[in-house]
Amino acid sequence: MNNGGSSWPNKTALRRIIELDRLIRDGVEPTAEELAERFEVTARTIYRDLAYLRDQLGAPLAYRRRRSGRGGYYYSDANYILPAGLIRHGEMVGLLLAGRLVEQTPGQPKAAPLAALIERLRGILDERELLLVQSELAAFDYAARRTRRIDARVVEAAARALRHRRRVRLDLYAPADGRWRHLEFEGYRVVHLNNNWYLLGRRVENEELDALPLARVKGLEPLEERYCVPREFALEEVLGDAFGFRLGAAEYRVALVFEGASARRVAEREWHPSQRLSFGSDGRLRLTLRTAHLVELTRWLASFGGEVRVESPTELRRLLIDHAKRLAAANHARTPLDR
Repeated sequence: MNNGGSSWPNKTALRRIIELDRLIRDGVEPTAEELAERFEVTARTIYRDLAYLRDQLGAPLAYRRRRSGRGGYYYSDANYILPAGLIRHGEMVGLLLAGRLVEQTPGQPKAAPLAALIERLRGILDERELLLVQSELAAFDYAARRTRRIDARVVEAAARALRHRRRVRLDLYAPADGRWRHLEFEGYRVVHLNNNWYLLGRRVENEELDALPLARVKGLEPLEERYCVPREFALEEVLGDAFGFRLGAAEYRVALVFEGASARRVAEREWHPSQRLSFGSDGRLRLTLRTAHLVELTRWLASFGGEVRVESPTELRRLLIDHAKRLAAANHARTPLDR
């Protein structure tokens, strides 16, 4: 994708050219004077934009005067569209990758407009360029797993209320007792974490910070009451715990020992921002971290079976033992282990 070797217009000029193209395609037939007033620039600047559109972008730009005396610019070929050269090759590949990620992640806001934009961009690529882009795109993919089903309208409604700083009323499903809880909430940020959308903010009833999973929300409606997001609220602090949101709960200092294949697997990646790793002479891996979310950590540790041992805290060791007992009891009742 290139523009025939000519210099690229600056960002401001490019925005004007794109808007100018839209006006002409919509049949407005604007004059240079009207465009100068619209964009708050001189007529000379507009004439330069028109020349660039005609000479560098190949637009079939024409001018005609009507009987009323008013004239304007139009396309002699109504099928003309801006060339793909306005978007560079790498930018096109990146945009298509973003579209693929949105397709595979449920509940993404503005997914439909993005898909429509991508389809329009595909349409302006010539066949050779489209093959090059698709060839490069074929090397990448996203494997979205364990995503919750969510209505994108709920995510967008939460974001819209947040933009206008409007308190919301909603129903939140509580899996523990299978009931819907009615509450009012003041959102500070809408966050996508671990394939789930959350509304971070404050519960009005007890003024406590909370993270509401939007997959469990229904009936979200804005209220008249308005609020301000506290200046001390920092998203970086809230996201500082990889096993959940850091919302003021006490932190635990955790020490774990992994052995066998699990030790090597754990050492391959960063599981938590605060983690520290060290291998012993026996090949075992010691991992330390700080977290406020022992329940989520327990679920993660259970995936390593008998190749992990909890050194501290005691609360985590008890949770892991209880988890193993419940799992054994549930499966023993269905398939006796002594057979």
